[in-house]
Amino acid sequence: MAFTLIAGVFTGCKKGKNAGAKPASAKPTVASPAVTMPDFTSVKDPSGSLPVKGTVGTMEYTLLTDEQMGCYNKERGYYFDQLEQLDSPLFVVISAGTQTQAGGDLTIVDLGMQGSTLVIVVEETKASGDKFTGLECPCAALSLVGATASLDVQVVSTEGEEFEHIKFV
Repeated sequence: MAFTLIAGVFTGCKKGKNAGAKPASAKPTVASPAVTMPDFTSVKDPSGSLPVKGTVGTMEYTLLTDEQMGCYNKERGYYFDQLEQLDSPLFVVISAGTQTQAGGDLTIVDLGMQGSTLVIVVEETKASGDKFTGLECPCAALSLVGATASLDVQVVSTEGEEFEHIKFV
């Protein structure tokens, strides 16, 4: 399972972006807030930018690029993945779910700690238009060194919508 995350090969869905500019035609998601935005200690730098690498709590994080990740979950939510190697980082993969128009995106825009809970904030862009272009699964991911799958995580959109934790059997 982790090999597909790193190689980005096994999906059936095109990869989302984790960094860079959004398409000019993309419109932000309009969603009713399901939760109140959590109050957490952000790791953004003084200029308000989220560094690609850094420390959150006691863990070292790295935001992954399109080439480093693949999304093999077609449901909306987040899941953990880990290589079967000693001291492998824990990967948190967030999926926007299957979409049928091109141009959707999911980007990690902030993260930090609220007590012992890792809070990840994502910005979601839905594709515009009504023409079927194939299936896409916009997703974003980060690796965490020093974390285990028992880590408490809350993933929330900038609109306040909480993502569900998907557990694979």
